[in-house]
Amino acid sequence: MKEAILYQKLPKNKVRCGVCQRRCIIPDGDVGYCKTRVNKNGKLYATIYGIASAINNDPIEKKPVFHYKPGSSCLSLGTFGCNFKCLFCQNWNISWADGVAEARHGTKLNPQQAIKLAQKYNSEGIAITYNEPTIWLEYSLDVFKLAKKNHLYTVWVTNGYATKETIDIIVPYLDVYRVDLKSFDDHFYQKLINVPRASGVFETTKYLHQKYPEIHLECVTNIIPTWNDQPKTLASIAQWIKKNLGGVTPWHVTRFYPDAELNNVPPTPPETLFKAREIGLEAGLSFVYIGNLPVEKEDDTYCPKCGNLAIRRTGYLTEILGVDQKGRCLDCQEDLNIKR
Repeated sequence: MKEAILYQKLPKNKVRCGVCQRRCIIPDGDVGYCKTRVNKNGKLYATIYGIASAINNDPIEKKPVFHYKPGSSCLSLGTFGCNFKCLFCQNWNISWADGVAEARHGTKLNPQQAIKLAQKYNSEGIAITYNEPTIWLEYSLDVFKLAKKNHLYTVWVTNGYATKETIDIIVPYLDVYRVDLKSFDDHFYQKLINVPRASGVFETTKYLHQKYPEIHLECVTNIIPTWNDQPKTLASIAQWIKKNLGGVTPWHVTRFYPDAELNNVPPTPPETLFKAREIGLEAGLSFVYIGNLPVEKEDDTYCPKCGNLAIRRTGYLTEILGVDQKGRCLDCQEDLNIKR
């Protein structure tokens, strides 16, 4: 447990948490929405500091991140709790967990131990993933500071609902921001996630890119039949990415599988994913990838200018074929927005 770094003290021993856009007002003795931050006598504490629910050495492509250090591995850490309640969450067993209660059952891993573990596994980076890293801000910050001192890259796999204050705190130690853009529809966020509006995610993502353009950014949309699979919805996301993040920003459109409380919805039809990719390309995006569907070539990276095969991906086996050390196409020198 560690005192939180973003909160405001209020009258009657209440506090207002500042890590995510819920900005929970928490009475003394109570917890916030994420069930990981507790008010004790007018001070806010992160109960999950140094408590891991999952520890793996993953290919960076599993995040998914395709254009940063392709072929590398990163120590991937998750904890308990989340500031969302996605009814389709594939990691619901940890993200829906009560952080206060589960803190007793997780694996204790202080920042120094995390770095040593990454070095033991020969990881090139560290990713905070599996559940929402925003609620693990204090731990993420301490781990990332040490990671940079030890020449490890850093990745945040996020739902994008952090506050701007959180972004400003973590960015000096961040290399990759992998964000979920689930839908432009408020109804989607209200019914499936218990968040009042979608715009907060897009506003924060735009803020990060405009203020910190050096941060590598990739976007993911998990396409759920009848909920966010309409061509108009997908086109609006693709057009927003092109306008606000740039046409070379990778967009991953991934297949939904029934899980958690949304197990009555069928998996995404392959043709819907192919159509989504087509929509992204028509919107001016250069790199649109299909995920969670084993189809040849849809995970490969091609130069948008000359068509040269830059990176071939077979599962998590990555072959760098046509990219120079500066991330340009070997044939025509087009910038592929790949950081090696």
